[in-house]
Amino acid sequence: MADGTAAVPAPESGGNRTVRRAVIAMVLIGLGSFTVVGAGTVLAAESIARRTALAEAARSAQLMGNVIFKPAVPRLIDGDRAARAELDRAVRARESEAGVVRVKVWNRQGEVLYSNEPHAIGMVFPLNDDVRRTIDGHASWADLSDLSDEENVTEPRGASRLVEVYVPLDLDSGERLALEVYFTDDRVATARDELMRTLVPFSILALFLLLVTQLPVSVQLLRRVSQADAERSRLLGKALTASERERRTIARDLHDGVVQDLAGAAYALSAVRADLAPDAGTPAGAMLDRVSEVLRAAVGSLRTLMVDIYPPDLTGDGLPQAVELLAERLAREGIAVTTTVDVRATLGPDLAAAAYRCTRECVTNVLKHAEAGRAWIDVTGGEDGLLVVVRDDGKGPGTALGATGHLGLQLLRDTAGERGGEVTVAERPDGGTEVRAVLPARS
Repeated sequence: MADGTAAVPAPESGGNRTVRRAVIAMVLIGLGSFTVVGAGTVLAAESIARRTALAEAARSAQLMGNVIFKPAVPRLIDGDRAARAELDRAVRARESEAGVVRVKVWNRQGEVLYSNEPHAIGMVFPLNDDVRRTIDGHASWADLSDLSDEENVTEPRGASRLVEVYVPLDLDSGERLALEVYFTDDRVATARDELMRTLVPFSILALFLLLVTQLPVSVQLLRRVSQADAERSRLLGKALTASERERRTIARDLHDGVVQDLAGAAYALSAVRADLAPDAGTPAGAMLDRVSEVLRAAVGSLRTLMVDIYPPDLTGDGLPQAVELLAERLAREGIAVTTTVDVRATLGPDLAAAAYRCTRECVTNVLKHAEAGRAWIDVTGGEDGLLVVVRDDGKGPGTALGATGHLGLQLLRDTAGERGGEVTVAERPDGGTEVRAVLPARS
């Protein structure tokens, strides 16, 4: 197989695999989306239910303060026992209707003026931030409580949380008190369950419908992209085949035409030189020797060019032979070269072609830039990949491959990078350059 030629996969099978993988990926993404949306909807429902229940509890407490406690608390402060009994009856009525658990009325001094828990009435606690904010800031607010505050020492602690509400209580006398009401968290649970029954199924159903409607369109687009990619691969395969055929034709024409003619001319000149009389003029003999040398050099250059245009078959034992041909280029220029090709596996054509390209580029740079007297070419590896190492005793990487912007180095790196490998250029301890190209078997 020639350098650069790669098999093109069957368009239909490759396209079907691509579409199948894409459909599986979309299904997995859909399942993940269902999970994320479901979890997000649950959290959103929890948050919305909490805010809704707390706002409703705050409105209920405010209504209790304005309707029940505002008229009765002044009489309670004046010592009217009937006012306390009236408040007790009103609170008990709301324990079952509105889920009221505990009620407290605070003054600015931190004293509990009223509570439906008799033991708490008259107790004094340090004025906490909640009561202070309600009295001084005239602020109403609600939150979930676990009864861990100091003023809740008289409260039994159960496993469930309570909704704690503070609302300001402005008396006609101008004094402002704080009304603290504890509700059960049934409001939160009810609101959450209601949202879960409506919001979660709706969100998941909407996402499911979106995926179902988008899936055929996505599959159709993927098929078109796959078909376009298959067509591009097919055209590329044809272009590569045509290029290979053209290069083979050029190499054959050079071999059968110009190379044979030049080689014949060189043999003819050698025969003429051998037939010259021993006393023939020295200038004529020297000229014939010079022309013969030029013709032999031209034939060698053309043979090198033919190998570059159409490399030998790299499958099987073709890679060692191809590397030897590259080494001959160095030898013809007077560079002593040592070649080692130790490949312990049957190479795929693409890996063999990559190794050949890297070796060829390194050899070319040794010839053009290194000014070396000796070079070493090592190609080793197995099923996992190949290692190409080309060394010389020339001027070093600063003036050869390592030069900034050097095209040969970039070509090497691109060749190795396409397979997931790498190329390193270093200076040898004894002088010269060492190029190492790591070529994995698969990218």
